[in-house]
Amino acid sequence: MTRIGTVLWDIDGTLLTAGWVAGGAFLDAVEQVAGARPVADGLDFGGRIDPEIAAALLDAVGADAALVEPVLARFRDLATERVRDFDAHVTLLPGVPELVAQLAGAGVTQTVVTGNLALVGRMKLAAAQLDPPIEPDLGGFGDDGRDRLEVAAAALRRLADAGRPHSLRDCWIVGDTPRDLTCARLLGVRCALVGTGRRPAASMAELGADLLLDDLQDTEVLLRLWEL
Repeated sequence: MTRIGTVLWDIDGTLLTAGWVAGGAFLDAVEQVAGARPVADGLDFGGRIDPEIAAALLDAVGADAALVEPVLARFRDLATERVRDFDAHVTLLPGVPELVAQLAGAGVTQTVVTGNLALVGRMKLAAAQLDPPIEPDLGGFGDDGRDRLEVAAAALRRLADAGRPHSLRDCWIVGDTPRDLTCARLLGVRCALVGTGRRPAASMAELGADLLLDDLQDTEVLLRLWEL
């Protein structure tokens, strides 16, 4: 295993859970803009970015894809109105605070590659008290591109613009879905998948991630694997 220098964290299902606060706000936004409430059951949103999710929800109610931006704007408004709900419902996943603190102590740069809109992702990190040591200003969010790869590329550009030295070899995406791995492979960085989202680790065993974990609780083992 190679030394880790930069971590690009996914947020939901990897670092934390937020209950149904964001999901409820998203459905409300679609209903208020499109006039019909979508049923999200059966739709796979894992690893997708919020503009893709908005398009899928609009399609589910037969609405025009041109409404994506109005839906996202309304979603931002509703999320801002419900900031106290985020504070009340965001829960860190097992091992996360300890691992994030240990990585920070070892000088590892930590930011995010997430499908969340920047406003919403920052609200979740703040509610979880992960900002700092995670630095969202260096990350990629759902506003930054048309898909997860463009979001991740935006994060690498921000790291470079901030003068944070990094090489693709020591940069890791840590996420909980196959789309995180696909993104990492296309970007040329390494990937750790963790089974704390909707998919258990065993269901992702055949995907070929550089590291596969049930959760992030065994901090000492992870630090050894990452040569810290």
